Amino acid sequence: MDYIIITNTFERSLELVERSLKSSLNQKIKPQKVILIDQNDQSLKLSKELRENPLLEIQHIKTGSVSIARNSAQKPVSEWYVFCDDDGYMKIDYSEILDKIISTNNHIGIVAGSIIRDDNYEFYSPRHAIGGDINQFRFTKLLMGSNLVVKKKLFHQLGGFDEMFGAGGKWGSGEETDFAWKAYFNNIPMFYEKELVVYHIKPYAGDLKHSMNKAFKYGVGKGALICKWLKKGKLIVLYEILEMEVIPLWLILKAVITLDYKAILISLASLGGRNLGVIKYLIGK
Repeated sequence: MDYIIITNTFERSLELVERSLKSSLNQKIKPQKVILIDQNDQSLKLSKELRENPLLEIQHIKTGSVSIARNSAQKPVSEWYVFCDDDGYMKIDYSEILDKIISTNNHIGIVAGSIIRDDNYEFYSPRHAIGGDINQFRFTKLLMGSNLVVKKKLFHQLGGFDEMFGAGGKWGSGEETDFAWKAYFNNIPMFYEKELVVYHIKPYAGDLKHSMNKAFKYGVGKGALICKWLKKGKLIVLYEILEMEVIPLWLILKAVITLDYKAILISLASLGGRNLGVIKYLIGK
């Protein structure tokens, strides 16, 4: 298996970044390179052990945009790109499971794995626990940027990540779903494997203000993304509008019953952001 691992970092704690890098470097089937894209103004001061590891390559790209960073990185010649977040880390058997998937499914161009919370070891999202055929539109969001594997030639064929989307872009999220939809509409065979695990910090791990701000920004990106594809004439994304509205309302109702005021406010922020994203994209703002 010929692959590289790409992790970008921006304003993340050194402890989390080093945890992510060590898990990548310690895979049984070694990657050709582990590339750390350091987007910080002040470069991270990694441990000597990491700095001297010949498999690790550090690239400094000063941008707040995750999509620009991932697209702009200088990537060694390899067949597969594996993207992992700086606040996530690969399970010890990640490379072995990935190798088995690739060797037994020669037709696929994209592999998505599951995200498991590192605090309680539950699935990050209920959809990851349920699974499904990622080649069907309603399951395309099984693909998340913190656990994404794509053939090099397909990554460039699809134009990489839309740099208007994602953290630090005009629209603060949605770059991985946009990438999955590009693959879907271009009939690229994809594969989801629940056992291909990346551990990740829990969602909304910050204080209430930070969590609400994050939910709002992610919501704006989601609303804008739906409009982008509707304007392209892909009416199937109307399915997402239903989910966009129903799920936050369901979470609010559930939180009211359990008196979880933080969850209520976060869901309201998400719902407001989603609807604002639709409006802003439609009027071109």
